[in-house]
Amino acid sequence: MNPYQAGEKLEITVATYNVLKPSGRREEMSLDNSTVRKALASAIAATKADIIGFNELDGNYAAGGKYSLKTYYNPLPDFDWRLEWPNKISAIYSTSYSYANGFAYDKTKFRLEKCSYVWLSKSSNDWFESPSSAYGKAGSPERTCIKALFTHLGSGKQFWLFVTHLPTKDQGGAENMAAVVNRFASSNAGDLPSILTGDMNNGPGTEAYRVLTSYWKDGNTASWGTLSGSSANYKYYSIEEFTTERPDRRIDHIMAKGCIPSNYRLITTTYTLDGIQWCPSDHLPVAATISF
Repeated sequence: MNPYQAGEKLEITVATYNVLKPSGRREEMSLDNSTVRKALASAIAATKADIIGFNELDGNYAAGGKYSLKTYYNPLPDFDWRLEWPNKISAIYSTSYSYANGFAYDKTKFRLEKCSYVWLSKSSNDWFESPSSAYGKAGSPERTCIKALFTHLGSGKQFWLFVTHLPTKDQGGAENMAAVVNRFASSNAGDLPSILTGDMNNGPGTEAYRVLTSYWKDGNTASWGTLSGSSANYKYYSIEEFTTERPDRRIDHIMAKGCIPSNYRLITTTYTLDGIQWCPSDHLPVAATISF
């Protein structure tokens, strides 16, 4: 049931979650471990979000996959899961492309009007609507951006959701892709409110973050991190490693244009193994309130 009443200020909860399943530290991180799967389900449900953007989805998470978020342990039964970008492609990239984006939304509150994705350019002000067009043009690492137009059923309010995943500073091109995301969002959203979620791999103080916030409103001034540490050796997954004083690790963002983001919070769901608290991903979910 949609509790919205006519004349009320519309507020929704949006979350973003990078659900990386690394190859290292398998005794703590593998989804073959039922405890890890339960922790991941609990972390997703604990966002209490109406809409969730996802990053780093390999084919196992998509419909029909070994650990399908939709069918394997669905923690949110009223949700529609759209996790296929760009996993439903052929020839050029593997169907288990590990940097796919996706989203899920409460279908009792929203109607999805249309959605698609594009490939972002690393060096030009372009985006590409098909992998065949992007191949050899987008640059490495390949990254995409989803666009989705929603209607809020109770109020009739329409808004856009964009979900992306930018390169790290060391990989290069993040600031250019950030500019492409801004241009892509502006060209689609027009005057409608829009929301951007994703693992930006760049926190406050970086050029990519500056480019994003020249267009989007972040509003989050917290000093906590959302990434636990180095992904090179996968040794920082306990909750203690998500330090409260590492804003440089605050790389997972929820931003907005034409609406107001507030009440940012981390979701710190963990599980216990050998007396140690572990997290089911090297990122923590982030949730925020969006007011229209």
